[in-house]
Amino acid sequence: MKANLINEGIKYGVICGLTAVLLMYGSWAVDISTFTSVMFTTTFVPYMIAILLIGGFAVRKQNGGYLTFQEGLKFNFLSYAIAAVIIAIATYVLYNIIDETLTEKSAQIGLEKTRAMMEKFGASEEDIEKTMASSAESMKKTGLKEILMGTGLGLIWDFVKSLLLTLVIRKEEKFEDQ
Repeated sequence: MKANLINEGIKYGVICGLTAVLLMYGSWAVDISTFTSVMFTTTFVPYMIAILLIGGFAVRKQNGGYLTFQEGLKFNFLSYAIAAVIIAIATYVLYNIIDETLTEKSAQIGLEKTRAMMEKFGASEEDIEKTMASSAESMKKTGLKEILMGTGLGLIWDFVKSLLLTLVIRKEEKFEDQ
């Protein structure tokens, strides 16, 4: 039986989105330091890629061992888009309803970590101050506009990741000439 790519994409998108929300809210519940560390780390740890690889291979198996590039891309990008919507809603709720001071608190910790890293790499005090000023300006609020802009830009990167994931999970049928 052939897999329904839309249903599978939605299913794995929900799994990715809820995993991200669990990490976000769970780390926030511990403390602000854990929250900022987890948010920074999950930016670079490819847990969604692992989930989508597992899901992509499962979809390919359901399709008799084959998955075209188009089908794989549809599955992967739909999953990323669903996850992005879930994450955007959860982010808005956390930053604007549950903890309205979270933007300020996490920005402060982020600035401290940035300063420490720049000092560690030997940046001049002038460069550090310039970076601190521009970073502080960009971290002032986490409203609907900022979240939507971040989600839109994130989806561009997610499309690139979808292309790369699709190259890994696809398997085209070979047709031989007779």
